[in-house]
Amino acid sequence: MAVLALCSFLFAGCAKESVGPSWAEDKDSVADSIKALSKSQEIAESTAQIEHIKLNKQLKDLETVNRTQQAQIDALTARIEKLHRKRKVVAKPVAKKKPEAAVETQVAQHRTTPVKAPELPPVAVKRAVVINRAAHAEEEKNAYTSAYLALKSGRFDEASKGFNEQLDAYPQGEYADQAWYWLGEARLAQQALDNAHNAFKYVADHYPESVKHASALLKLGQLSEMEEKNGAAIEYYSRLIKQHPESSLAEQAREALVDLQQSSGVEQQQ
Repeated sequence: MAVLALCSFLFAGCAKESVGPSWAEDKDSVADSIKALSKSQEIAESTAQIEHIKLNKQLKDLETVNRTQQAQIDALTARIEKLHRKRKVVAKPVAKKKPEAAVETQVAQHRTTPVKAPELPPVAVKRAVVINRAAHAEEEKNAYTSAYLALKSGRFDEASKGFNEQLDAYPQGEYADQAWYWLGEARLAQQALDNAHNAFKYVADHYPESVKHASALLKLGQLSEMEEKNGAAIEYYSRLIKQHPESSLAEQAREALVDLQQSSGVEQQQ
């Protein structure tokens, strides 16, 4: 019995010693946990604030881009409207289609100024007034484009009138050589062969550096053949081959010369 009582006393003592830690012992750890939690909350709030600032900046950047794009669109729209108004001013009213019998009369009566080339080259003519090309470059380009589009649309009367007006206003302009060439094409389409010949000849004689120089010589050779002026045709083809030997048009001129020589040989045998 004494042994049992002693064991019970010992077990009771151990049970009392196993009681958990007191508040004084846990106070520091709890305080540390609270501090860690507060710090985590501050970090989260700071991160959210940074994200909010970034979003505001992105929105402002997008608004700036939108304003810039809108300004560009407004400027382009205003420019298109201005060009459209200019074209309305110079546009020719669409005329009713005339009978075929009246077409030849209309072509014959159409103005042909200035088609015939002057006797002296332009380099020998001294002008008192210096043309300010920079000030008129845009107007000349618009006039040339309008006449060219009319030609490509089959409105040959309107194209001839447009190229003539361009050459009257800008005789030494940047697009003068091409305007002369396409005026020749418009006259050719109207069957006004003399006027077409004069326009092509002006390019051939006065614009040796033009991108249309070789084409003008080829057209002159072809027109001379159509008029059965074989001697003149040979002269123009030979000139094209000599001045533009590497051009693809030179090959056409060589073939045309061979045909002319063969036809001349046949005629001599007959």
